[in-house]
Amino acid sequence: MTRVEEFKVAMVDGNCKMGRRVLVKFFSVALFLSALSGPASVWGQSVKAYVDRNPVMADETFRLVIEAEGVSSSDEPSLQSLEENFSLLGTSHNQQMSIINGRTSSVTRWVTTLTPKRAGVLTIPAIQVGSRSTLPLSLTVKEPSQVSGSDAQRDIFLEAEVDSHVPYIQGQVLLTLRLVSAVSLQEGKLDDPEIEWGMVERVGKDASYETIRDGRRYQVTERRYVITPHMAGARIIPPVLLSGSIPDERSGGSTLDQFFSNRRRNQGSGPFSSLFQTTRPVHIRSPKVSLTVKDMPTDIKGNMWLPAKEFTIKESWSGDTENIQMSEPLTRTVVMFAKGLRGEQLPELPVPDYGSVKTYPDKAKATTAFDGTWVVGTREEKYALVPTQPGSVTVPSIRIPWWNIEKAQWETAELPSRILTVQGDLPTSPTRVRQQQPNQLSEHLSPVGDDPIKVSLDSSDQSSLIFGASYWSWIAGSLLGIWVLTLVGWWWDRRRRRHSSKQGVGTRVQQTLESERKAMQAVRTACFEQSAHKTREALMNWASVKQQGKPCLSLGTAARMLAEPVPNNTGLKEAIWNLDRTLYTTSEEQAWDGQRFWETIQSAMSAKPEKIKNAHEVLPELYLH
Repeated sequence: MTRVEEFKVAMVDGNCKMGRRVLVKFFSVALFLSALSGPASVWGQSVKAYVDRNPVMADETFRLVIEAEGVSSSDEPSLQSLEENFSLLGTSHNQQMSIINGRTSSVTRWVTTLTPKRAGVLTIPAIQVGSRSTLPLSLTVKEPSQVSGSDAQRDIFLEAEVDSHVPYIQGQVLLTLRLVSAVSLQEGKLDDPEIEWGMVERVGKDASYETIRDGRRYQVTERRYVITPHMAGARIIPPVLLSGSIPDERSGGSTLDQFFSNRRRNQGSGPFSSLFQTTRPVHIRSPKVSLTVKDMPTDIKGNMWLPAKEFTIKESWSGDTENIQMSEPLTRTVVMFAKGLRGEQLPELPVPDYGSVKTYPDKAKATTAFDGTWVVGTREEKYALVPTQPGSVTVPSIRIPWWNIEKAQWETAELPSRILTVQGDLPTSPTRVRQQQPNQLSEHLSPVGDDPIKVSLDSSDQSSLIFGASYWSWIAGSLLGIWVLTLVGWWWDRRRRRHSSKQGVGTRVQQTLESERKAMQAVRTACFEQSAHKTREALMNWASVKQQGKPCLSLGTAARMLAEPVPNNTGLKEAIWNLDRTLYTTSEEQAWDGQRFWETIQSAMSAKPEKIKNAHEVLPELYLH
């Protein structure tokens, strides 16, 4: 009798207890047989995730490994959920197949390199692979400053420091990035700092040296940048990213790799050791640096803002200034030297008019160097002075106020006034007139006695003399004709060139006027947009056009060009000063009236410059003693 028949008999006889027992046994056996007869892939499939290490540093990378059984490599895991807490740096995958007792199984493995976006306890969420998901993981991320003990023995890390945490606006901030590595870095790339509140410039060459920290030897590479802040207030230098590869000592590697690794440990490194060395990518960030940029002092009073550690001005002359000969040129060279400022930040000196001494300025030269700690700006200006009248001429003094960033006070760099003494009268060019010598031929033909043999010429001598005179006459006539033709050709060519030059000058004048008109229109548009920064750029571009392409490097140059036609316009100076203050103010509530600024400078931009009568009209108050 089968089990089912026993169950029916028991139920009929009323033995319910026995019936329930047989029923449970029946369904258990049925479920077991169903499992055995079902496909093995249903029970063989699984998916899991794990990391290669935990905890990790905030500036290091780690690997997330996802393993799935019984799936193909086309069923890639969905990693979008990781981007909230981590940066994805790349994914690789491999597949392994095995046959055991006639049954085939496969394991697909995905390895993703990640770097944390912040410190703390971060969660790696469940990752979907096909129709299944992994379990969430918890990862502890430490700040670099929190390491201690054995964790402090890091293989590679970045350091960042500045020479001052409270610099001045438009002053110097020296940023030093230091790569400290105890292992070999391969294919390393260090990004440059990027900030919006200042200008960044790399200076000097990378310096390399060795150091020992906590008994471990490190290779150190330093790179330096000069930052010029354009905005005051609390500022942040963001972390800088270093990317590369370092030897992976944590990876077990393949059997072949382990074999050669054991041989290297036993035999030492050889020329082919790097062929069997595994590496892992690293993406390290430097710590962020906080600054407080100080604004310019309130007692600036129209002075040009020059924050520096040192500022000097010197001059040299090509000759004796107390004994200058008339119409002999004399060269004056003025050099400004500033430690902590670029050459482009140094002011442009005005060109004075001395009346009896003509001044011919040369193109200024601005250079920037780096002495290892400070940028060193130099500006050289040369003037050729040509006296036109005898007497004494006074060269006025030059005074340049600058801000000493170490003493936090105003100082003045000064060149004293100088008196030039011009000697002598206007020179005359002596003309030496050579007296015409008597004709040597007539001397020979002049009678010297009564002897007929000495005073007479035979017929052959006479014919020779006549032939010679006729020959030289033909030569002289030919040369005269050639000279006349040359003169006519030269006159005709000059006339043609003069006509073409007039046409070319007219075209150039039209082009210059059109460029000035467009530059003025750009200034007007920027003013009506209420943009102080665009107005400054447009105004400097207008000044460059007015100088026939010579670049305008500062707002002060544009201000002086505007003041030339109207030197006594105090409203113009006030407007320029207000624009300069607006560009470097930190208060967002201060409003700048661009339309009013345009109404103030419009007449000065379109006016024609007047003739300068004395030096005090050219030199601004900033440079006069």
